[in-house]
Amino acid sequence: MIKKDIFKNDLKGKLRASANDKLFSFLMADGMLRGAVVNTTRMVREMRANHDLGPLETLILGHAYTAAALMTSNLKGKDRVSLSISCSGPVKGLDVEANVFGEVRGFLKSSKIEVEDPGNLKSVSQLFGAGILTVTKYLEDAKSPYSGQVALEYGSIAEDLALYFLESEQKPTGFNLGVDFDENDEVLGAGGLFLQAMPGADEELLEKAEKTMAGITGLGGRLAAEEACDRFVLKTFDSFDPVILGDRRVAFFCRCSADKMESYLSRLPEPDRKDILEKSEFPVEIRCHHCNTVYSFSREDMEKMV
Repeated sequence: MIKKDIFKNDLKGKLRASANDKLFSFLMADGMLRGAVVNTTRMVREMRANHDLGPLETLILGHAYTAAALMTSNLKGKDRVSLSISCSGPVKGLDVEANVFGEVRGFLKSSKIEVEDPGNLKSVSQLFGAGILTVTKYLEDAKSPYSGQVALEYGSIAEDLALYFLESEQKPTGFNLGVDFDENDEVLGAGGLFLQAMPGADEELLEKAEKTMAGITGLGGRLAAEEACDRFVLKTFDSFDPVILGDRRVAFFCRCSADKMESYLSRLPEPDRKDILEKSEFPVEIRCHHCNTVYSFSREDMEKMV
């Protein structure tokens, strides 16, 4: 992939941002609750730049990127997970995937969300309409992917994912997803929190955890501005005796490349390649929808393939 340089050749700034974008997994309440917290500020900023998104589109896709990153906390080996939404509203849908290495990529099906009356927009839930949320897990030791679906009930990625885990996997789960903006609509910070009950967790514990989660506001900005993720967990959930298990990096990253795109073109049937050579305007451009990187091929490149 080719990333747009949001750091303007500031190597130190780039390295600092990379160091902050991390996911921490943890246990608490004597192992009755497991969770993860993640700072995705750099990821969301780079995602926005590459996909050329406005604030509203950044908010929705940023939530999906953060949720996908959180769902990798329990993966291992070469596992990966995808989150897909198809809906009737102006969002139209999205596809995001993340792997155990913390690499997240994905796109909105409508890169420009059209809102007829922005002044009357009270919640982004109005933009989804009726639809389906699908979670697919590609596990290294499984013969085939596992996929589950739930109808969109809330029009909130956090709430509908919680519903998915409850209905499809019978696991009480909570998500807190945040993308916060400054007065100029620039991304101030992004991040998320995930909590899940383990077998045997009692109702009183779950109610206490749910109340604590509900009291967390401005999570993205807090993680970006002042608090390392692990310290945030230890302070916020102090009464639950949290234990940090480990951390891993997260990043906006796609494994597309010019070589892969050239390989794709070279495998087209020969008549199709000749048709491109004879009728296309050059350079021919191929766009990766996952990261919005454009790869260009000259007439000479196509002649070699033919």
